[in-house]
Amino acid sequence: MKKVAAIIIGLAILFVLLLFSMTYSVGFNQVALKSHFGKVDESSIIREPGLHFRWPFFADSVTTYDTRVQLIEPGEETLQTAEGLQIVVKGFMLWKVDVEGDGPLRFYQSYPQQEDAEDMLIGEFRDVVSIVSEYNFSDLIGPDNKLEEIEQEMFARVKAKVGQGVEPVTIGLSRILLREKTSQQVIANMRFRRDTLAESARARGEAEAQRIQSEAKTVRDKIYAFAEQRAQEIRTRADERSAKYLTEMSQDEELAIFLIWIDTLEKALAKNTTVIIDTDFAPWHLMKPESPEGELTIPKPNSYLDPVDTTKSDDRDEPVRSAGKGS
Repeated sequence: MKKVAAIIIGLAILFVLLLFSMTYSVGFNQVALKSHFGKVDESSIIREPGLHFRWPFFADSVTTYDTRVQLIEPGEETLQTAEGLQIVVKGFMLWKVDVEGDGPLRFYQSYPQQEDAEDMLIGEFRDVVSIVSEYNFSDLIGPDNKLEEIEQEMFARVKAKVGQGVEPVTIGLSRILLREKTSQQVIANMRFRRDTLAESARARGEAEAQRIQSEAKTVRDKIYAFAEQRAQEIRTRADERSAKYLTEMSQDEELAIFLIWIDTLEKALAKNTTVIIDTDFAPWHLMKPESPEGELTIPKPNSYLDPVDTTKSDDRDEPVRSAGKGS
């Protein structure tokens, strides 16, 4: 009985092991390739996740690949820029297994293991990162850097070199460092370049300022010349008109003076004006109701009519007018 029980238990264990060897599982983030006696084709690609069956291990073998995006970060690389500066560059690469079409089959035929593909990509990355040496340091930093152009060129070269079944996703430069001596040299060069640019901008500004000042002076001189010419023309016309009026007024001087008095009164009293002044002076004498020369003559102020008294007053040799008259 004991021997029978041992045989049954052994057969059960053998059956379980045989059954286990005839099953395999595929994760949601995996693709599998099942080979039959070492032969594979497009029908060998298993994309459906879950539990699957196969012939025992001596007939079928299954290789699974992770289809998620993989990150590769090679070590730092020491490079020399186009102007001869020593820099340290560190980059990264994202890639994944090509799961479209027969991509898994081509990956299986190109690389025995997924780690082999990573080693190949690291080597390719170290080759293409040398593109940085074709640029100046100023192209790698600052707002006008060309990093995007460099990364695109690196990506294109890697994509052209990698084996089938590998799909590069992106390539980037995560760190660019300068050695201490190189940093001092770069800072000195940057300072010199900035000083040169500042001096050039200052010279352009001064030249522009001189140009603006010259144009402003030219415009000012033209305006002054035009204004002077215009003023001279106005003065000339005024002199001509005044000469005409003076000629007309000289024919009757008393009438001309009277008209001037009337015009002065009209202007002075054009608005509500309160004037307190002696009416013995022109033209305010016209405000007196009586006419000292009669009805048909032009009234004159008392200062025109009163003779000068040559008698002495208070023993002083000064001419005086009649009492009560203004001077």
